[in-house]
Amino acid sequence: MILENIKDFEWYNEPKNVNFGGHELTVAAAADTDFWQSRQHGFAKDNGHFFFVKQNNDFTCVVKWRFSKAEHFNQCGIMLRIDACNWFKASIMSESQKNPELGSCLTVDGVSDWAGIVLPEEANQLWYKLVRHGNDYVAFYSVDGENFVRMRQFYLKAAAENVAVGAYICSPQNGGFEAVLDDINLY
Repeated sequence: MILENIKDFEWYNEPKNVNFGGHELTVAAAADTDFWQSRQHGFAKDNGHFFFVKQNNDFTCVVKWRFSKAEHFNQCGIMLRIDACNWFKASIMSESQKNPELGSCLTVDGVSDWAGIVLPEEANQLWYKLVRHGNDYVAFYSVDGENFVRMRQFYLKAAAENVAVGAYICSPQNGGFEAVLDDINLY
């Protein structure tokens, strides 16, 4: 990651353990953190860690994370956020390392959905790409950084001109999940 790429970024729920390396950012997620709004399950979480920049035009954002222990629904991925009730996230989101799953969640008016894609193999790094055209968005993922697969297309009616986009990490069931943000690029 080039430090110039992140000069305008800021934290929402800044984690206590963040370390800048030569070209990367190592982040440890606090325990019991997540972004989730569920009337069905009767709980709401808005305490995950989100490293973002505000955008008011169309954009493409690419994020690369390296990780281990992608289990217990530990997450590191990409996020788009308008407010606590309207946002999108996509990340590794598996119950166990043996069955890697890529999850995405769209939250509209305070209600979250969830969709999962089984990954063909264990992964310890993933690239995420989010493209904005007005209030329409397309999310992609890649296991090699070159071949991106569309995973979801969505519309956010509540989308304001100025949206937050960037990388997020959380650990819903336990602490100690650490991941390395290798790249974040916005164009």
